[in-house]
Amino acid sequence: METLLRDLRFTLRSLRASPGFTLVAVLALALGIGANSAVFSVVNGVLLTPPPLAEPERLVTLSNDIQAADLEGISISTPEYRDFSTLPSVFSSVAAYTWRDMTLTGGGAAQRFGVVHGTATLFTTLGVTPMLGRGFTEAEASPGGDPVVVLTHKVWRANFAEDPGVLGKTMQLDGKPYTVVGVLPRGVAHPESTDLYVPFTPPPEHASQRTMRYLFSLARMKPGVTLEQARADMARVARDMQAVEPRYSGIGWSIRVTSLEDKLVGNVRGTLWLLLGAVGCVLLVACGSVANLLLARAAAREREVSIRAALGASRGRLVAQFLTESLVLSLVGGALGLLLALWGTDALLAFMGDGLPRMSHVKLDVTSVLFTMGVSVFTGLVFGLVPALQSSHVDLNATMREGSRGTEGGRSGRLRSGLVVAQVAFALMLLVGAGLFMKSLLALRGVDAGFKPVGVLTGQLVLPDARYSEPARKLAFQRDLLERLEALPGVESVGLTNLLPLGGISTSGLEFESRPEVKGELLPAVEFRLASPGYLSTLGVKLYQGRLHQGLGEVGGIPEVVINRRFADVYWPKGNALGQRLSLEPMKQWSTVVGIVEDMREWGLSSPARPAAYWSLPAAPASYLSLVVRAEAGDPEALRASIEAELRGVDADVPLFNVAPLTQLVDESISSRSLSALLMGLFAGTALLLAALGIAGVVGYSVTRRTREMGIRMALGAASSDVLVMVLRQGLKLAGLGVAVGLVMSLGLARFLGSMLYGVTAYDPWTFTAVAVLLGGVTLLATWLPARRASRVDPIVSLRSE
Repeated sequence: METLLRDLRFTLRSLRASPGFTLVAVLALALGIGANSAVFSVVNGVLLTPPPLAEPERLVTLSNDIQAADLEGISISTPEYRDFSTLPSVFSSVAAYTWRDMTLTGGGAAQRFGVVHGTATLFTTLGVTPMLGRGFTEAEASPGGDPVVVLTHKVWRANFAEDPGVLGKTMQLDGKPYTVVGVLPRGVAHPESTDLYVPFTPPPEHASQRTMRYLFSLARMKPGVTLEQARADMARVARDMQAVEPRYSGIGWSIRVTSLEDKLVGNVRGTLWLLLGAVGCVLLVACGSVANLLLARAAAREREVSIRAALGASRGRLVAQFLTESLVLSLVGGALGLLLALWGTDALLAFMGDGLPRMSHVKLDVTSVLFTMGVSVFTGLVFGLVPALQSSHVDLNATMREGSRGTEGGRSGRLRSGLVVAQVAFALMLLVGAGLFMKSLLALRGVDAGFKPVGVLTGQLVLPDARYSEPARKLAFQRDLLERLEALPGVESVGLTNLLPLGGISTSGLEFESRPEVKGELLPAVEFRLASPGYLSTLGVKLYQGRLHQGLGEVGGIPEVVINRRFADVYWPKGNALGQRLSLEPMKQWSTVVGIVEDMREWGLSSPARPAAYWSLPAAPASYLSLVVRAEAGDPEALRASIEAELRGVDADVPLFNVAPLTQLVDESISSRSLSALLMGLFAGTALLLAALGIAGVVGYSVTRRTREMGIRMALGAASSDVLVMVLRQGLKLAGLGVAVGLVMSLGLARFLGSMLYGVTAYDPWTFTAVAVLLGGVTLLATWLPARRASRVDPIVSLRSE
């Protein structure tokens, strides 16, 4: 301990005597360690922290795949839920739920809550026991059952001040009283944005409609059952269902079984691990820079080390002293990195918005702090061990001989050059990744979405079922709201729909009046939307043929439908779609095709357009509505206050929520790709800067050590340009070796990135070429200053200095 304290005191005095070296080393390490800590906090919260459910590894989701319609992972219908609950042998419990917003009234300002409508088996399947009260009963989840509600802990805290006597109290949801029967433990909510749980009671008309798919399904596997066994058993169930239900045959229908973990984080898992690996590379580059600084510092301390060795200091003693210095630097850098990580984690969450699953679990907790400490110690060993071993290997005669010649020490110089080559290689690999992600993002942003989001404000509202149970009342509300909003100053057009573009999937079965269904030939489902007059034109959707919806009409009138070109091309390739009549299964009434519009990317910018149909609102007046308002000029958010005022004028108990410009929704739909491109760009830029400083440092140090040699060269007739080229050649040689190694590493990275890219190949030659040229240019710039200084050496002065 006494020896350690003596080493620490010596280290602190030594670092204090070299403030410039200490500052640069600590900042480089803080940047690398802080970035690693921030990204690890996200990875830990999203991927490594299990959800607060009993044995979550036994939970799976059940959904439908329909190959003929190119549909994957779509929701299930009520009859399918019944089949999934009774036919499989691998599940101990199966549940289904749907999700919608409900409005709380009767206690001041109306509040909007995200509400899960679940079956009585939901909490059993999730493995959740309410901390107060109970869950639902089968009677409550049946037609005519008592309306009850289970609170999440956050609602219990916010609305009832954690009152233990909350059981039995009522909440007015959508104008209907619900009795509180339970409260869930802290942090428990599935899906994550859920506030309340109420029983799911399927409408009687959905009991036999197998293509009315709007339910999400969860299942808990029996102990000892594997995911592969569950998939095999559900394949058997699918065959049994096809045998008794002809509509499942010939369309490539199957049941998809996915682990809950994959369902929650599968779309970001690869991206997050990639970012953690990328930021790890940045740390390695930073370690290389600090190691080079330590080697240069050790070279300047050769006399000191030689004297200590001559006085009896063993090599182990010298190694311990150098390692103490590197560990002190890394721990100080780690402490500063923690402060950077606090800001970095918040910045990552703010940038991702709602695009990151399980955001509530992301925080700089004890695990993240321990990770940072571990990285700090590991980093200190990594960048300190090799310089320590190199510096402690004392050969007094060789040291004096190298110093007398005024040339760069061979062994030490090769080590520093090797570190720079590694830095350049890692920087090039990160630059290639950043370039591919950026090209992919630009390709995605350049996709024609089929609508014009600029200048459009969106919002959502829910009509309480208690007061708007009749279709005529819903239609009257919609007509009144549209008329009021259209009359507002600054409003160009207004529209209503049940689901915004990029807002999710809504499929249903179809029947055609003019042609019989041919098994396996027709798509069994279509993406459907309800649309008011003005909705499509407000979005800026181009009309291809016919006309758009005109007037809301009346309930019970002849409904009209507008289809997209994809729908028309699939079903009427000869171009005779206008005037055709079709029926959406839940509506059970014929609708006339009055227009064809260009395709919209309803499911996402990276997903191809699918057959879609837009029914006029009177065909099925909806309670859950999305509003779109196009401003005549300027920022559409400026219209928010006046829109909310007009909505209160129609019904003060119907709040407008999720208000956002349509451009924001588009950006959020690709937020994970934007984050990947941004962070890879930042990491690559940091690595490039550190690599450039490494090259400049090595070349500059070489110039300093070879001053006498260059003076002799110039005294013997070498021109300044010859010295300049010699030094530039040294820097370019290091960069060339780094580029060669980096290109090989980048080929492996590109293979891994293939599935994450859009509109660009993983081996895009332009990206690889541009990155190599960029590194060459940066190397030339980084080498120019020390080369210029070398070319101006005065031979007389350099020889006298020796």
